[in-house]
Amino acid sequence: MLSVLWRSLDSQDKVIFLDGSEHYFIPRLKMEKVGDNEYELLYTTRDVYSPVEDFLVEYAYDTSLRQLSDSLSYSNAFDRMEDIENDGKELSDRVVEALKEKLDGFKNKNVIHLNQIKLNYGNEQREDSEAIQEV
Repeated sequence: MLSVLWRSLDSQDKVIFLDGSEHYFIPRLKMEKVGDNEYELLYTTRDVYSPVEDFLVEYAYDTSLRQLSDSLSYSNAFDRMEDIENDGKELSDRVVEALKEKLDGFKNKNVIHLNQIKLNYGNEQREDSEAIQEV
């Protein structure tokens, strides 16, 4: 699946480092070619990049890497806004407005929350094993 995602990206956006390694950087994601027909999809949300879960790779395969990136960004902004509202902390109006603007930017796009992706793509293995037990 990762090789298909790699080929779907625009080669003009590819970053080639001095060591010859090839990378694509998309908000919250990095796709890297690690060998012949070997690729990695990584989260870039922390200092140490970590591999993306298989169900998210499947979601990106069904939609696009850009759609996955938008969903991750939306989920982060939505969760932060919920935390602000639930914690009752007083933050500057600029911070709250910036989050609201970010969320408003996703209204015109068909973006779903990470939790919905987990429900749709993350439970397939469990459902398959439940089906086996029923037989």
